[in-house]
Amino acid sequence: MPKQLKKVIYYGVDSQQFGHLYKPEGANAVPVVIVIHGGYWKDNHDLDSYPTSAIVNYLQEFSLAVWNLEYRRMDSVGENTQAPWPAVFEDIANGIDHLEKIKAQEGLDLKRTLVIGHSAGGLLATWAGSRRQIAVNSELYRNQPLQIQQVISIAGILNLFAADDVDQPMQITRLMGGDKTTHPTRYAACDPSTLHKPNIDLTLIHGAQDSCVKVSQAQNYCDLAQGRVKKVIMAEADHFSMLPHEGPWVDSQWQQLKQLITLAIAKMSKALSTDNYQINDKY
Repeated sequence: MPKQLKKVIYYGVDSQQFGHLYKPEGANAVPVVIVIHGGYWKDNHDLDSYPTSAIVNYLQEFSLAVWNLEYRRMDSVGENTQAPWPAVFEDIANGIDHLEKIKAQEGLDLKRTLVIGHSAGGLLATWAGSRRQIAVNSELYRNQPLQIQQVISIAGILNLFAADDVDQPMQITRLMGGDKTTHPTRYAACDPSTLHKPNIDLTLIHGAQDSCVKVSQAQNYCDLAQGRVKKVIMAEADHFSMLPHEGPWVDSQWQQLKQLITLAIAKMSKALSTDNYQINDKY
């Protein structure tokens, strides 16, 4: 396994506008995996403490670059004064697009990019892959955002308009600075189900026992989506059990998740064509 070098790189002036870039020593023209942590967009977790750190560690076994992305987050309780809309989305957009500025220096191949996110990070990952669908009149519109080839959403929130599908619907209201009736254009610019891009390679992984984000979020997305969308429902999994962390987790689920990530890496590395694979729904 090649030695991984870690750099802390800031894409903005705020203390939370940075990422950890891991890359094999001496590597050049390497594909990039972007990891976005969850935590209901609140400041009670960061890129190191959230369970996606296990994914970051696993990815370092491969000859690729890992961009573990941090972003401004909301106060844990009360009014959202720490990261008012659209701060979270702007940070994800700017943090990903910053890769264009450092690609030559860091030897990154941005034509081979995969974004992985869990829960609230699953929303941000899926949204990042569909940013070219944002309406021109939105303040989140960018003329040429970095084009993402693949997305893996794990237990992701995929429909902001269906806030009752999550166990803390008030966090969506805090994130968006209001509800869907008062700010429909904001929701339209940030909602993965609304922005679905047919030609993105998207894998949705969800636990059937998830009580934090209902599995219907993934099922309904797939029912409406077109193009290369795959759904993997882990029958015994809940919201966190497929990721190693301090609470209960299940090794067999983690092994299955690693296999799905490995498959995406193989496709990104052109070891497999985008049409030469199959993932079966599991209920």
